[in-house]
Amino acid sequence: MDLTTRVIEGSGLSIPIFDGAHNNGKGRYLSEPEIIKNSLLEQMFEPEELQSLLLVKIDNRNPDANHLRARNFADGTSRRLTFSSGNSYYFADDELRKKIRRLFATEPDTACRYGSLLVSNCYKGSDTLENLRVKIVDFNDPEYSHYKTGDCHGKISPQLARQLGGEQNCPFQFRFAWRKQWAEGSEENCPRVSFLSKGTLLPDARLTDAEGYDIIMDRSSIKGIKKARLDELVPCGDYEFPRAAIGNRGNARATSYDNSWQFTI
Repeated sequence: MDLTTRVIEGSGLSIPIFDGAHNNGKGRYLSEPEIIKNSLLEQMFEPEELQSLLLVKIDNRNPDANHLRARNFADGTSRRLTFSSGNSYYFADDELRKKIRRLFATEPDTACRYGSLLVSNCYKGSDTLENLRVKIVDFNDPEYSHYKTGDCHGKISPQLARQLGGEQNCPFQFRFAWRKQWAEGSEENCPRVSFLSKGTLLPDARLTDAEGYDIIMDRSSIKGIKKARLDELVPCGDYEFPRAAIGNRGNARATSYDNSWQFTI
């Protein structure tokens, strides 16, 4: 049986699905794959690296951990749970599992809490960028108050924002991934570990372009690294990313609503 995950040009990742709860956990393969568009996962790995990825579904009304056990699947490949997103559990062979789990090296359990960042649909677009100039700051430190960041909020060059489908003076939800192996001999200018990050970015030429940065990223956006080890592994400062994956999950929208007065006597 062919259980190969494929990259379909213009459509995204096509991932086979296994129903792990069927027939008391014996399972069955579904005829239609899961299609995931505009994801960081597609940007981060070559198509051949993702071939063993398999989506396992279980009965979440009556979950059974045995249905998520490591298995030898119909193609003869042994796979284990690698990360999850909501009610979707992603399995992979040992080689791919090790690569993905490096994103959560100091907090392995966050592969379940933040695994969704890998497969989120970045509706406005995603890309792999080169030579990205990033300043990492901490909004809790008065030294960086000039950059006007906040909890999971940073700034981005307006030009780069447009490239990602952003709009003028409009914040957007971002997803970001860095793999340590992309350092390519530039380790002194790069973070020491792989990581994912999420939050919002606001286009601001004065704080980015004028100061020589593409992105001002607040360290609170970084996920999968223990907070107690951030100073050691990703200290605040200037970085040059030879390569990084980034996506725009959605631009902010102003909404209106009707409100009414209520009085209590």
